[in-house]
Amino acid sequence: MRAQIHARQGDGVEWAGYMLLFQLCKGGPQRSSALAASACVDPSTVSRQVSQLVSLGLVERRADPDDGRASLLAATELGQARHQAIHERRDRVFAQLLADWPQDDVRRLGSLLHRLNESFLENRGSLLDAIAATADAAAAATTTRTDGETS
Repeated sequence: MRAQIHARQGDGVEWAGYMLLFQLCKGGPQRSSALAASACVDPSTVSRQVSQLVSLGLVERRADPDDGRASLLAATELGQARHQAIHERRDRVFAQLLADWPQDDVRRLGSLLHRLNESFLENRGSLLDAIAATADAAAAATTTRTDGETS
């Protein structure tokens, strides 16, 4: 459904681009490498997505006051407004979905989702390590033939 809603928006920004914009709105100006780390994406993804966001006027590059050779990425006023509009739309959708739920259930859902998010953040490093180990094992398995020889 997120993809369908996003496709109807028609502004050409990919969902990954919006995730970077949201990180900048939430975390303030930051270097590209810090943005990649906070969004858990590859730096090349940040570069491509940020170029699009800059061309649309949603993000701007600023001189880093701590290092004149580097630049910071920051959401523009237009970017902040787009972020706010998307969150307001999301809030309206959830309000509609939960309108007939008992308030105790809505509060419990909110509490459980908060708990899930906190658990995810606390375990992000070990989750990434486990995913990398699984990917390494899968890659090793594909290089091993059924007869035990490696290619």
